[in-house]
Amino acid sequence: MHASRQLPRLSAVLIALIAAAIAIPTASAAPLTVNVGAALSLTGDAGAYGISSRRGIDMAAKEINGGAISGIKVNVKTIDDLSTTAGAAAAYGVFFRDGVSTIVGPTLSSVALSVDPFAQAARIPVLGISNTQPGITEIGNFIFRPALTEDYVLPQVVKAVATSSLLPKTAVVIQGSDAFAASSGPQLATALTANAITVKKTVIVPVGTTDYAAIAADVKANDPDIVAISALAPEGVPLLQALRNAGYKKAIIGSNGLNSSAIIKGAGAAANGLIVGTPWAAWNKTPANKTFIKSFRKAYKSTPDAFAAAAYAYTYVVAQAAKNGKSVTQDAMATQLAAITGTKTVSTLLGNFAFDANRNGISPVLVQQVQGGKFVAFKQN
Repeated sequence: MHASRQLPRLSAVLIALIAAAIAIPTASAAPLTVNVGAALSLTGDAGAYGISSRRGIDMAAKEINGGAISGIKVNVKTIDDLSTTAGAAAAYGVFFRDGVSTIVGPTLSSVALSVDPFAQAARIPVLGISNTQPGITEIGNFIFRPALTEDYVLPQVVKAVATSSLLPKTAVVIQGSDAFAASSGPQLATALTANAITVKKTVIVPVGTTDYAAIAADVKANDPDIVAISALAPEGVPLLQALRNAGYKKAIIGSNGLNSSAIIKGAGAAANGLIVGTPWAAWNKTPANKTFIKSFRKAYKSTPDAFAAAAYAYTYVVAQAAKNGKSVTQDAMATQLAAITGTKTVSTLLGNFAFDANRNGISPVLVQQVQGGKFVAFKQN
């Protein structure tokens, strides 16, 4: 048989083989699964914040697992840290045993300062999604703080108030009895002084206080143009109520502990006039935010707060880091999280997000005020 007669037959065979190969589906690469251990305060003093954070994380994980970030799955194991160091330490122990890719939490900064050194020693990256006190990232290079720090947010809030039509010249600072308040109270005072607002007095709430009337009466007697409160919800709510009951009707600046819908729910009308800084606001009508709020309400029958939104956004940051590094080992996650810096940002619900050189989160700050029982944009004029 001549070669010239074989060519058509060979061509036909090759065409058939190619067609068969095309018809057989190729196996797609298995998605990378990021195992996340979330130590959150679902009970205790910080329960209002931890529950919101859990909802944000769970919603983001569901979206990511549904294809929002191709090739990535997020598996979250949440343990109640009880708002205590012992509770967080127990949760970390479980996460260490399980070999998680990343730890999220704990809710309180004071707790994080106690337990994060163990994660650093174990070389497991931690994301402090609600830790705003100083000293967190100084623990080591495996500790990241996407949450905006008080020393980043509070000066922007105070400046907005100082340059507004309120034009306050004097202030009284009320500092709660917990570690968070002890840190953010001086930061509030520093920001006030830097904006030419005289701090007439700093009132420190005694541990175990149950009646705040005397504190409120003292503040009212000093008649400041504005009051600045550094406190978590258990003390922030009764302080707001006591101040209004004492007849103090002027605006109040709050620390991050007061940036929650739980404060409005707890304090009622007494929360009106409260001004806080936030990475997220329900009144911010971007398309992404509208979608987020709609989905959150459908899932939880409630309106999200900044803690839910931030946790949601930072879960996407974790997933994007895994995608960028094509690996979910602890070292790879730490490397890729650190690489989200400068112009290498992640687009999130909060806007463009990055870490600074010290692994602290950087994203836009919004200033809002409670009016009519809800947060609205603070109007400077």
